[in-house]
Amino acid sequence: MIALEPAMDPNNRITFLLDWELTLKCNLDCDYCEIGTYGGHDNSTNHPKLEDCLKTIDFAFDYVDAYMATKPRGIKYVILNVYGGEALHHPQIVEILQAAKDRYQKYSDRWHLTVTTTTNAIVSDKKLNKIISLVDEFTVSYHTNNTDRQKQQFKQNLLTLRDAGKRLKCVVLMHNEPALFEDAQAMIAWLGKNNIKHLPRQLDAAPQEHGTYNSSQVTWFENLYNKKSYNKTINIATQEQTVDLADTGRACCGGRQLCSDQNYQQRNFFVVNKFPDWYCSINHFFLYIKQINGEIYTGKDCKMNFEGSVGPIGNLSNADELLDWTKQRLANNDLPIIQCKKYKCYCGLCAPKAKNLSDFNSIFKKYFKK
Repeated sequence: MIALEPAMDPNNRITFLLDWELTLKCNLDCDYCEIGTYGGHDNSTNHPKLEDCLKTIDFAFDYVDAYMATKPRGIKYVILNVYGGEALHHPQIVEILQAAKDRYQKYSDRWHLTVTTTTNAIVSDKKLNKIISLVDEFTVSYHTNNTDRQKQQFKQNLLTLRDAGKRLKCVVLMHNEPALFEDAQAMIAWLGKNNIKHLPRQLDAAPQEHGTYNSSQVTWFENLYNKKSYNKTINIATQEQTVDLADTGRACCGGRQLCSDQNYQQRNFFVVNKFPDWYCSINHFFLYIKQINGEIYTGKDCKMNFEGSVGPIGNLSNADELLDWTKQRLANNDLPIIQCKKYKCYCGLCAPKAKNLSDFNSIFKKYFKK
């Protein structure tokens, strides 16, 4: 058995992550964030229209509902992650978030929804106060490229969210420039002092020059990941002066521990992230929608489709066709299984996967109700 699964953890349950890239506009311009339609932001674009965004919510919830019907009761949980660019930068974000809350009500007796936003938290007090009640959980990202004024606003906004009793997690992007790496470490210390949950993260999908760390930085990551693993020791430090961590492995974006080969007694926080030709269930746990051009994918980094290639599975312009096809195939237990053709796995690492089809079918029984 050669397989990878998320560890069972009541504090970090398995969910369906509905990633909605609402806009590509952003109020920051970090040096590791690529610009363009398929980059992290593009300020030459316009914010999508409210009318189109509301249609996307309707499609997304209907699509997720079809998958929820196939899941055991214990994993009927959906996370709607609204992000960008910078989602809170959208001028009608309040109306969009309210619509998501309202339109979920017809499904509320079938599955549980958590509305979250991945945000840089650089937003005015006035706007943040309008948004707080509409978001269940905030995932904020700390960028060391911020100005001193922005860093101060970032801290104040996090304290506001914490004091409001919101579920809150801060992802600290670990820049490899020594001074900025130390800045990120200082932010980690501040977050710990203020009892704010946080997760340091390597820059693995960034341009390579930002994802290559020196030996002391790699040792820091190794010590961190060993503290977060259970009954398992990892070793990523080498004799090399610099290491591209993304070429070595990675940790789950959601902070989950992972189990290999059905060995549930050993749970690892950092794993090898190469699965060529493995069979994967990413479509059962992820959906990624690019509002700017309507493209719909199985996952935001994976992008594997059902034809065995990298590409969208549909478009918002013909969303009804994708929805009908998905419902029919799921109802007949006849949905194609995705076989990975990517070199590296990023977001989607925690989706159950196996090298052989028979092993995949064996481990997937617990996640799929025929």
